[in-house]
Amino acid sequence: MNKASRQNSVRLKFMRILRPWHRRLGLVSALFILLLVLTGVAINHSDDIGLAQTPVTQSWLLDYYGIPAPAHVAQFSALDTSNLPALYITDNLLWQGKRVIFEGSQTLMSASYTDNMLVAIDEQQLYLFDTAGHLQETQNSSMGLPTDLLALAVVNSRVWLNTKAGVYQADEQLIDWQLMEPIKAITWLIPNPRVDAEFIQHARSAHLNWQRVMLDLHSGRLFGALTVWLWDLFALALLLVSLSGFWIWYKQKPPR
Repeated sequence: MNKASRQNSVRLKFMRILRPWHRRLGLVSALFILLLVLTGVAINHSDDIGLAQTPVTQSWLLDYYGIPAPAHVAQFSALDTSNLPALYITDNLLWQGKRVIFEGSQTLMSASYTDNMLVAIDEQQLYLFDTAGHLQETQNSSMGLPTDLLALAVVNSRVWLNTKAGVYQADEQLIDWQLMEPIKAITWLIPNPRVDAEFIQHARSAHLNWQRVMLDLHSGRLFGALTVWLWDLFALALLLVSLSGFWIWYKQKPPR
C-alpha cells in the first residue's frame, strides 16, 4: 500500500469515528441552545407575559430554593361593618388580603383597622397606613411612642397599646400617648388561630417568581455550583460541533 492509499485509509477511519460523535454532540448542543433560546425569549418578554408578577406555587421548586413556610403567621379580621380585606402577618410582612403592603425590619405583632386608617406594630414601632394600604407614617420612641410593645387594641376608634411599662392610649390624631388606667378591661387583638393553609402557601410563593427561575435557568445558577463546569462542557460541545462540522464539509466538498 503506497503512502497516498495509507493516508486515504486513515482519513476514512477518522471520518467514521468523527461522524457519530458529531451527531451526538450536535444533539446535546441543540438541546442546550433550545434551553437558552426559550429562556432568553421568556426573559426578554417578561413584562408582556407577567413572569415577575407570577409566583411559583410548586412546593418542590420552593423546597429546592430553600424557601420555608413563614415561622410567624397571624390573621386579623376586618371591621364587621366594612368591606375591607382581612389583615395577615407573616414574620415581618403585612398583608392586606393576598397583597403585601409592608415589609418591616422586625417581626410584626398585630394589625387592625380604625375608622379611617390601618395600624400595625412591632416591638418598638407603630406604622400608620391609609385604608388602601399605603404607608403614611412610622412612629418610634423618638416621637413619643412607648417602647417594648406587647399588644394592640382599638376601642371606640381610639388606639391602645399594652407595653411592659403599662397601658397607653393615643389621642385622636395618634400623636400623643398617655399612660392610662382603663376603667374597663381592654380586649387586646388576638389573631385568628385558623389561618387558611392556601394563604400560607401563597405567602411562601411570594418570595419566588417565574422571572427569577427563568433567569437562574438561563444563566445556569439554578443547578448550583457545578453549573459553571456544566455550562463550560456545553460550550466545549458547541465548539467541537462547529470544528467537526467544518472538517467534514471541507473533506467532502467537491474539487473545483
